[in-house]
Amino acid sequence: MLSNNDTAFQYASNAYSGEPMTLTQLRILRELARQSLGISAAAAALNMSQPGVSRQLQQLERELGTALLVRRRNRIVALTEAGREILKAAEQALASVETIRAIAGERSGAPAQFTVATTHLHARYSLLAPIRAFVRRHPEVRLHLVQAAPEAILDMVEAGESDIGISTETEREHRDLVFLPGAAVARSLVLPPGHPLSSKRRLTLDAIVRHPMVAYSFRARGGQIMEGAFRARGLAVDAVVSAMDADVVIAYIAAGLGIGIVPSMAVAQGLPPGLAVRDVTRLFPESRLTLSLRRDTYLRSYMADFICAVAPDWTAAATRRRLNPHVRQV
Repeated sequence: MLSNNDTAFQYASNAYSGEPMTLTQLRILRELARQSLGISAAAAALNMSQPGVSRQLQQLERELGTALLVRRRNRIVALTEAGREILKAAEQALASVETIRAIAGERSGAPAQFTVATTHLHARYSLLAPIRAFVRRHPEVRLHLVQAAPEAILDMVEAGESDIGISTETEREHRDLVFLPGAAVARSLVLPPGHPLSSKRRLTLDAIVRHPMVAYSFRARGGQIMEGAFRARGLAVDAVVSAMDADVVIAYIAAGLGIGIVPSMAVAQGLPPGLAVRDVTRLFPESRLTLSLRRDTYLRSYMADFICAVAPDWTAAATRRRLNPHVRQV
């Protein structure tokens, strides 16, 4: 039961008021939930005024004849039980509206925009060839590439700010997302000129950890995987410096600050003179390039082409089956 200081809006009647409910009101409710019930943040995300957002929410509650929000001293602190159920229905309704618009836009031939959120590593190396092929095949589509940290990428996809996310797989669950695993990520040990590990017959983590390292940042998923492999053997990495980008790691190795392990795609196109490379993929748990999409995504033909270019096993039919596993494909 709500206390006097923890009350919902009170209504004389729970009967439907007969006033029209709008998509704008549903979008506001959805954005409020995405912004952890912060009115100011929701207003900023929707490019609306804070009083305007508050007014629309109150009007929605009056129109529905039930409280959606728990308020305490003029602050929203929770969704009511009805609010949680209505939020789920609102998200489904808005997804359906967006799908309708997407279908109409694709059929009408209207100019399309397509946003891909990814890390620096994949933007620089994995996606260059697929994006070049995509742009040639779909000149009518404007592709926006946004770089971010892996967890931020998933948040952007969940929030609808990006159509597709591309990063290394995540350990965190995201119930509203579907994941499409792609190619395995190989790893290489990069060594300065004349380093003794260049000629060592069989490399081990124990041998590597004896030398100062330019580490791949442990905030990055790849860095977490590598650090976890060392820790599992009871080894501590002597990280002279750490960096988020493989290019930076390689530059500091070339400057003589230590050795380093980077995704092999970062060394495939050459290295500064004198640096040596050894494949160390077998020393670490497998990780894969992974695409993420919202479960309610309407798979436009150009999106299917892009996905297949990045991860060839994911044909349009395979992706649709993953998005809608209970729908019979014809």
